[in-house]
Amino acid sequence: MGYIELRNTAIYYQIYGAENKDTIVLVSGLNTQMTRWEATFVKMLADEGFLVICFDNRDCGKSTFTTDRHSDTFNFSLNSFLQDPEKYPPAYSLHDMADDIRDLLQSLNIEKAHIVGRSMGGIIAQLFASRYPAMTQTLTLLMSSSFNPALPKPDDALVRKMTSSSVNFEDNPEAYLKERIDFMKAIYGSRYILNEEKERTLIIEDQVRQSSAVRPYRQIIALISYVFNPGLLTDLQVPALVIHGNEDPLFSIEHAIDLKNNIPGCQLIIKKGMGHAIPQALFPSLVQDISNLIATQYDQGEQS
Repeated sequence: MGYIELRNTAIYYQIYGAENKDTIVLVSGLNTQMTRWEATFVKMLADEGFLVICFDNRDCGKSTFTTDRHSDTFNFSLNSFLQDPEKYPPAYSLHDMADDIRDLLQSLNIEKAHIVGRSMGGIIAQLFASRYPAMTQTLTLLMSSSFNPALPKPDDALVRKMTSSSVNFEDNPEAYLKERIDFMKAIYGSRYILNEEKERTLIIEDQVRQSSAVRPYRQIIALISYVFNPGLLTDLQVPALVIHGNEDPLFSIEHAIDLKNNIPGCQLIIKKGMGHAIPQALFPSLVQDISNLIATQYDQGEQS
């Protein structure tokens, strides 16, 4: 575990498993700390023999972004940004967040890796694979999207619940916890039951470990400011896999189909009854899915 110090950015990371020719990098979603790659899931990957790297994206968890230019003197809300986006210039882009992965790997002397991104982390993973194909062995996109504006959009009320809370954890912990748990229930999918006690523990742990310098709305601005590039997916030349729930209320199944249809040779696995979360019951199958994709690159190499 440790930090890499970049210009204006400090990235916190942890490494699991033994040194291996196959390294997996797990990329988190919007305002989601690396702890949301649950320890059981990470251990399963490490037990398969992979070296697994988890990290907090900038402006999340223990990773920070600071600059005098973006001093954050304004009070941010999603509605105010949508009404007047020019008032809130992005402090950084998803491209910059993809570069953070490059810098992390280079600092660890790792030449290439298997990139696994969830939700917004999947978009960052796409950008990384596009910008650094020689560093990308395989690409796995979990409950993600190309962010094509033509695709179905989620319910506005659900987006507001995701991006903001009516109370702060410090002011009213119980009310905050209830809001966050209610949101998780809304996105979880019908086939799986949310473990509310475990979720409560995760939320509290995230609050405790988060740096006071973090400004979560900057990630929101970076995501909303992202400009869809239709050629990005069609130009990808890496083995790719899309894993998606058929009950995802944020990125509907059309988002997964779009990814599959536009990434050359891409596989698609649909998890029935899964929403926009990864239930523990699915950990074994997800580890197997990722392992199978990684194995295909060697099978293809033997055939060529």
